[in-house]
Amino acid sequence: MSDELVIPEVTPPARIPFREAKYFKAIQHARAVDLVVLHSAEVGETLDGAEALMTYCAANDRVASWHYAVDADSVTQSVLENDVAYHAPGANGRGIGIELCGRARQTTEEWMDDFSIRTLELAAWLTAGICIRRRIPADPVDVAGLLAGKRGITTHDAVSKAWKKSTHTDPGPHFPMDHFISRVRWWIGVSANATA
Repeated sequence: MSDELVIPEVTPPARIPFREAKYFKAIQHARAVDLVVLHSAEVGETLDGAEALMTYCAANDRVASWHYAVDADSVTQSVLENDVAYHAPGANGRGIGIELCGRARQTTEEWMDDFSIRTLELAAWLTAGICIRRRIPADPVDVAGLLAGKRGITTHDAVSKAWKKSTHTDPGPHFPMDHFISRVRWWIGVSANATA
C-alpha cells in the first residue's frame, strides 16, 4: 500500500434505508454486542451493490442475513442492531455483521482501488458509529482474541477459524485491516470533536 494514499471525501448518508431480512432472530431485550464482523459479500463492485444485497437478504431462501451492506456510495440495513443476524456462526449472538461489496480474492491493490477505498471509508464511518453506540473498542480482534472474549472489530475468516462453524475466509488475506482500523478511529475522533 502506498504511503501517498489519498482518502476520498465521502458523504455519510443522512438516512440508511432499511428492508427487513427474511431470516433473523428478534431479541426482545437489550442485547450485548461485543464485535463488528466484516465480510466481503462476494459480489462485484457496483454502485447498486448495497441495495441489491438488501433486496436479496429480504427474499433469499438461504438462512443467512446481515445487519448492514456497504458499497462505494451507499449503506443499507437488513437487520436491526439489537436483533441477531445469521452472518458468522460462533459470533452471531454477540456481533453486528457488515457486508462489503467486494470479494475475498481481492489483492491489496484491488482493496485500495477507488471503488473499494470509498466502500471502506463508508464502512469505517458506519463501524465508528456502532463502536460509539455499543462502546466497542476500535481494535482488531484476531482468532486468539475471539477465543479470549475480546471486544472489537474482526472478520468472518477469524470467526471461522476460532469456532470452526463455517469455512468462510472473507474478507480475504489481503483485506487492509490496519488501514480500516485507522479510518474507524479517525471517524470516532470526528464524532468526539463534533460533540465537544
